[in-house]
Amino acid sequence: MKKWIPILALLICCMIWGTTFVAIKNISTKIDPYLLSTLRSLIAVVILFPIIVFSKRRISLFNKTAAKYGFITGLILGAIYIVQTIGMQFTSSNHSAFISSSAVIMIPLLLVLSKKQTLNLQQIFAIIIIAFGLFFLTNSNDDQPFNIGDTITFFGAFICAMHILLSGRYVRKTDFLGMVFYQFLFAAVVSIIGLFINSQLLDTKIVFDKMVVNSVLYLGLLGTLVCFFVTIWAQKYISTLTTAMIFSLEPIFAAITGFILLNEQLSKLEIIGGIGIIIGLIYFNLIKNKVEF
Repeated sequence: MKKWIPILALLICCMIWGTTFVAIKNISTKIDPYLLSTLRSLIAVVILFPIIVFSKRRISLFNKTAAKYGFITGLILGAIYIVQTIGMQFTSSNHSAFISSSAVIMIPLLLVLSKKQTLNLQQIFAIIIIAFGLFFLTNSNDDQPFNIGDTITFFGAFICAMHILLSGRYVRKTDFLGMVFYQFLFAAVVSIIGLFINSQLLDTKIVFDKMVVNSVLYLGLLGTLVCFFVTIWAQKYISTLTTAMIFSLEPIFAAITGFILLNEQLSKLEIIGGIGIIIGLIYFNLIKNKVEF
């Protein structure tokens, strides 16, 4: 396969994911985060299951290794959805997108902590640029210098980094289709368990207005099924480092969408912070690095 095909596919996913921040922001106060995560995952499961069953790849469902890896990545995926939605209740879609993009530089940091990689001076410099960008972005409001939503989102970015890292490793070791299916399945399971733990399964109010329904379908079909399917598939052919570089562009699409649909505008300090994050991310990923994650 030509390398530009998975790269183009990831770029399209990057654009779609950029728009999902606005979709989540629109309904973050209208639907329980655990319920939203459940619905997103179940939509993917319901569509993908018959596709696998009625195809020549139905044996994928009986692959124990794929089920094991799907279980691990599914738990993490469910956590990403839940934490991201909770954070969006207290911060803007722009902030959420820029902070979430910091997951890109958390991947090599995790590798450093696990003693599987070391950072060179150029990479450390890029991380410092991103850190300053995050500082300006999240401390731009003099009246409210500390935003709990930004903190929650930053924690979600860390979880996302774990997901990207593990998905890149696992997809090269097992059946791709089976792993993707079980990932969605267990993401739905962990979300439903979250509803039970919070005693909100029966009490959760579901708003069936047009915006909520359309947003949930958009998040389930494109933001979940298509994007995560393509992302995991693409990592069979290109490195996690290349994947991370492409996803560095995600907050740009989010900022454009937020401005057009929500009229979200960035202050001067937020613009400086956002630009700093983008420059740091791109610089970090353009540094010649022979390590394939």
